[in-house]
Amino acid sequence: MGISIRNIAFSCGCSTATVVTVVDRAKARGLEWPLPEEMNDAAIRAVIYPREPKSDASKAEIDHERVDREMERPGVTLMVLWSEYCDAALASGKEPYMYSAFCQRHRKWAMANKVAMHIERKPAQEMQVDYVGDAMGVLDLDTGELLKVYVFAACLPYSGELYAEGFYDMKEESWVEAHVHAFSFYGGSVPIIVPQLLLYFRHRTT
Repeated sequence: MGISIRNIAFSCGCSTATVVTVVDRAKARGLEWPLPEEMNDAAIRAVIYPREPKSDASKAEIDHERVDREMERPGVTLMVLWSEYCDAALASGKEPYMYSAFCQRHRKWAMANKVAMHIERKPAQEMQVDYVGDAMGVLDLDTGELLKVYVFAACLPYSGELYAEGFYDMKEESWVEAHVHAFSFYGGSVPIIVPQLLLYFRHRTT
């Protein structure tokens, strides 16, 4: 109907990534506007998110709780855990799931089992900021020196819009420059800036 992804996300109170996923699924399954009159919300949901067939008994079960715990450790990825899962499955005589199925099943488990507290957000009210993850490395082609890069990230929690930029240090000048670039990217400023450290204490005291 000519409505942008960003406007849909704003109206529904979700991220643009969620809108893109739903639209892509609808297109892949042949859903077009206008929808048939008999299609209610439940029917639409059943088409976009069909139930998966029951798992094959020959497939090795996924220890989702272990995967969830291990993912909290630095440097651990789903690819690493899937590789370990495959080794254990083959050792027990079972057939492992492919990587895509492994990730999909774990995401569904996480969505069904993780408890999350809904926090009401307002558009353009605040921006969450921090340096994130481990330092990355960039090779200086002129000198051959491996330089450390620290990744600054900013997020608008209402829309989930993310901005990230790398800096060679975490000095005050870089911190200020990162905020200026983030505001330029978003096309405006916000009245409240929330550093990640403050978010940590918010959760600890909730």
